[in-house]
Amino acid sequence: MARETVPGIVGLGRSVLDLVQVIVSFPDGSGVSPVLDAVIMGGGPVPTALCAASQYGATCSMVDRIGCDWKGRLVRADYERFGVDLSHLLQEAGRKTTLGTVLVRRGDGERHLIYDEGDCTPLSAHELPRALLARCRILHLNGRHWPACLDAARLVRKGGGLVSFDGGAHRFDPKFRELFPLVDLLIVAGEFADVAVGMGTREEQLVRLSAWGARVVGVTDGARGSWFREGGADPFHQPAFEVEVVDTTGCGDVFHGILLAALTNGQSLREAVAQASAGAALSATALGGRGFLPTRAEVRDFLASSPVALEDA
Repeated sequence: MARETVPGIVGLGRSVLDLVQVIVSFPDGSGVSPVLDAVIMGGGPVPTALCAASQYGATCSMVDRIGCDWKGRLVRADYERFGVDLSHLLQEAGRKTTLGTVLVRRGDGERHLIYDEGDCTPLSAHELPRALLARCRILHLNGRHWPACLDAARLVRKGGGLVSFDGGAHRFDPKFRELFPLVDLLIVAGEFADVAVGMGTREEQLVRLSAWGARVVGVTDGARGSWFREGGADPFHQPAFEVEVVDTTGCGDVFHGILLAALTNGQSLREAVAQASAGAALSATALGGRGFLPTRAEVRDFLASSPVALEDA
């Protein structure tokens, strides 16, 4: 099926180059840790979500600024590998692209991140691609390029599109409360929800998250699955799928990307969440956040063979 010419999903976030290294155990002092396996690929929550959505069949465009350095060149090449439009990916001379070194513990796939944020200038409101934002179906962001993301969200909503927010673990910032009333799809990690709306059951947190007015709210919690609520309907729980985990890097990003791609393809929320959960599980079976970005057919086949069924909360 041919891809739509109107942009389906636009991402506004920070592009990262990831160096992912597998080690036996995390170091707790000086010494030498042998690397068992390693990969270099693009990373970052919004960028990886777009790559996953593009692999799933959505038309995606990335809005960001990177450096004119070797890391930036590799970042661009990885976007191109997954078919993400780069018409609005700016480059800045003399600046460093963000670098993330991800240490992955063999056995359970847990990670330790070493992060060099780089020094690229955040995008300003006047640099936003207004025509693109006014006609896209979904804007996906996580608060980067603040405060320009506020203007971007307003532009998208004015044009009739939806705004999606990824609240990653350990990423809550009180300023996000200014953005939340502009968000239609508010989906956050469990730790983010604990800080943003307080402790409680996931169902209770969904009710509190709904107070900002999002059409869909969700809380993801790794191996415990995810919880969602649409409008005033009852919440539902999507169990996680059991796989042999190699690396959990990017699983949440892949979840977001496939969820958005499925929604733009006309799937119901329950269908989209099941597909996103399956896609995130598959991504955990390979090294790196983009080591395995499954196609729609691969997710369909996985769901057909999986014993896990959707459950109500």
